[in-house]
Amino acid sequence: MTTTKGQHLIGKVVGMCVLEKTLGYGGSSAVFLAQQRSPSRKVAVKVFLPSPHMNIYMQREFYRRFLCEAEAASRLNHAHILPIYSYGEQDGLPYIVMPYMGGGTLAEYMSKRDPLSLEEAQWYLDQIASALDYAHEEGYIHCDVKPSNILLDDDGYVVLSDFGIARLSQLQGETTEAVLPAVRDAVMGTPDYISPEQALGNPLDGRSDIYSLGIMLFYLLTKRLPFKADSPIALALQHVHEPPPPPSSLRAELTPAVERVMLKALAKDPAARYQTAQQFSKAFAESTKIAEEARPFVPKLVQKVHSKRDILGTGRHLWARAGKLSRLVAVMAAILLLVSSYLVTANVIVPSVERTPAHTQNNTASNSREGTLDRLANPDDWPISSTFFYTGQHYQYHILNASARSVALALYEGQQFENFRLSVTMTQIRVIQADRDYYGVVFRCAPDQSHYYLFEIVPTGQYDFMRYDGYWTNLVNGWSPALTIGKSNTITIEANGNTFIFSVNGKAIGAPVKDASSALLGAGQIGLYVENQGAEIAFSHLYIETL
Repeated sequence: MTTTKGQHLIGKVVGMCVLEKTLGYGGSSAVFLAQQRSPSRKVAVKVFLPSPHMNIYMQREFYRRFLCEAEAASRLNHAHILPIYSYGEQDGLPYIVMPYMGGGTLAEYMSKRDPLSLEEAQWYLDQIASALDYAHEEGYIHCDVKPSNILLDDDGYVVLSDFGIARLSQLQGETTEAVLPAVRDAVMGTPDYISPEQALGNPLDGRSDIYSLGIMLFYLLTKRLPFKADSPIALALQHVHEPPPPPSSLRAELTPAVERVMLKALAKDPAARYQTAQQFSKAFAESTKIAEEARPFVPKLVQKVHSKRDILGTGRHLWARAGKLSRLVAVMAAILLLVSSYLVTANVIVPSVERTPAHTQNNTASNSREGTLDRLANPDDWPISSTFFYTGQHYQYHILNASARSVALALYEGQQFENFRLSVTMTQIRVIQADRDYYGVVFRCAPDQSHYYLFEIVPTGQYDFMRYDGYWTNLVNGWSPALTIGKSNTITIEANGNTFIFSVNGKAIGAPVKDASSALLGAGQIGLYVENQGAEIAFSHLYIETL
């Protein structure tokens, strides 16, 4: 029996999850792909598996750290930190239930790749830096930042996993010794990525993670680690005493500006490094001299994107086009602008996730009686992932936008609609920036997203109706007093030929809108979308009646 690899647990039920196969393992735990029974979805389950060589005291320490990880991660709520669905203990083995990330780890991805381009390295660095700064602000240090602890979803976005080793003491006025007992007793983290202060057992803060992030960037760009040694202790001492080799000696096209940024992140003295991870990421982006207006790197699976800059203009807000009524919106929004400082982006990403086949057929819906069905009642009809998920018993379908570069779009599987009456209730779960948290409905969407209509709202009162067919056309926008801030809003869309009627919470929005374009869009899919990074919307009671 291979206890350390957990093969004996395959087929077992742990925390309402049937363990199906091993995804990975370490000295004290294994991660399994599992089928969760309720709600029905694929998940990853991490199970504590003590080595037979551990004595009772070592098992107790690893057990404590395992539960610490679960507790810490469950407190952190960020788009690029792996969330925890649940955790507990069964048959003497603690476990953690997490989203299944179909893209594997960044380490696995790099094992099949040459050194990354500057653009792709920046793509990952930006996401991880955002996660680290959030964790540091919340009082946590990761202490083990490395590619194998960074997971990719099917679209190439990343989340940071394995939190919980250490807590940042300054936020709570605690002593370092009180919150970092394991650092006193042993070197934590992976020697390849360990910071000098971590190797010495000194007090830690978030700058230790920035050093590890610098080592990781070094590896992504050169496919080499800066230090090599025959033993973990010798390797740790190199981090403490030896300067890293110039990155340009391993990759000639790395410019002096890029090299300066990389070496600053690897300074032995924490005070000489970047003081936040996003300072590091921003400096790296600037050093690459990639024009701000240039198309950002996007993984291949999410290349289907369309910019709205041609109708919005750089730095303009959609509500600014609504004339005098927008001044009222601006006053209301100003009160809520402190919620967040995230920027709006306007591309489209459709999640590519594992799902069971939908029960509907891929043709235009024709039975108007189907309008009595809640189209969110069957999870098989919608993409499911860590950021597209169901909660509650009333078929609330959540979309959390995890990207600073794209809006999140979930398309209704199978059916296409041309003339219809649609209603859906939308509840804002997480507010990021009140005047920028646009969300709404995409309809008559072509399978390749080459054209579609978009109706969107923001609870401060603004709405927009647009057509995309290679470029954006704004058909109508304005302000509706029927929109409610901090509450649910139900929108109704009636599409009949080239005429469109909209209402919010039972009150009509203006006059019917006619699209006079000769390129009138025909039948297509219907989707739900969220625009701002970090915003989360729960959609419910989606009814579609064909006309």
